[in-house]
Formats: sequence, C-alpha cells, structure tokens
Amino acid sequence: MKLKASAATQRKVAQATALASLAFLVTACAQAPRETFDLTTGTGVLRSVALRGGPAVFVPEPAALAPTSSDRIVVRAGDESVAVLPAVQWSDPMPRLFQRRLIEALQQCGLSASSNFGAQTILQTDVRRFEIDLARNLAVIEVSVQLVESGGGRAKAARIFVEEAPAPEHTGSPAARALSDAAARVALRIGQWTRARL
Repeated sequence: MKLKASAATQRKVAQATALASLAFLVTACAQAPRETFDLTTGTGVLRSVALRGGPAVFVPEPAALAPTSSDRIVVRAGDESVAVLPAVQWSDPMPRLFQRRLIEALQQCGLSASSNFGAQTILQTDVRRFEIDLARNLAVIEVSVQLVESGGGRAKAARIFVEEAPAPEHTGSPAARALSDAAARVALRIGQWTRARL
C-alpha cells in the first residue's frame, strides 16, 4: 500500500510541476518585450531646425478610435478586418506621437505651434486611418483637419488629408518606417495648408 500511495503521489507532483512549468512559459511569452518604434523618418521631409515666430497654433492630441488610438501598429486585410502586428509597438500611443510630428511640421512652416493651450487658432485633427493596408502593400494615413477659433469655436477651414507610402514588407521595422514616412509627408502638407490660412 505504501508503494502505491508513493507512486500516486509522484504522479500528482509530476502533473503539478508540468502545469506550473506550462503556466510559467505562457506568462513569459505574454510578458516578452515588444520591439518598439517611433515616428522617425530618414526621408529629409522635415528639416532639423524649426522656424518659429509666426502665428500661434494650439495642437491638441488628435482624436482616434481603437486600435488606432493605442500604441500598436495597425494592419487592415483585404476583407476590411483590422488587426495589430504581433510583438511590435509604438513608443507612445500613436495620437501622441502624431501630435509631436504635427507640431514639428507646423514649426517648419513658420508657425508658433505647441501643445500648450492659449493660441487663437486650434488645429483639431481626427486620425481616421493610420495603418498598413495588406492588400495594397501601402502605409495609409487619413486625417480630418479643422482650424477652429479658440474664442467662439467657429471653424475657419476644414479638409481631409490622405497620404500613402509603399509598404511591401509587413513586419515591424519596415512597417514602422513606411508609416513614419507617410506621417512626415502628411504632417508637412497639413502644416503648409494651415500656414496658408493664417
């Protein structure tokens, strides 16, 4: 009887050890660090020295819906389903990164742009798409933009901007680079458009 009890106990201990090991592996996989990217560009679209001193513009954080509003890189399949790239992320939630890119671009266009409230003009933006289109191998960014008077909230001008960049590879670094290039170009276009209306 002692031998049988000992064998049963050993089986239970082995099972418990196996379950604990499996749980540890699952936890380790879930906590594996993701590769992290920023909205940087090597295309030279934006110069390194900002021009300031023009009309002041307040640039609040852009609006966006999940998962675009998160720190994940979004992909869209041919059936219009949306997912995120595994094991990669932005260094901040995407709207915050794009806000910084917009401020840079507006400064390059001679505007005194910042994220501090107080300017007479507000640049309100709604990021509708910021993703890799898998079916077309493109990075696609679509942004709805409004120039609003800070006093009465009256809209002075509005426009939708769309920018695309080639994205033949759908993995972390190439996807992030394609989106960064498209973001720099669309931000510069928004900056030029804003400057022409102030």
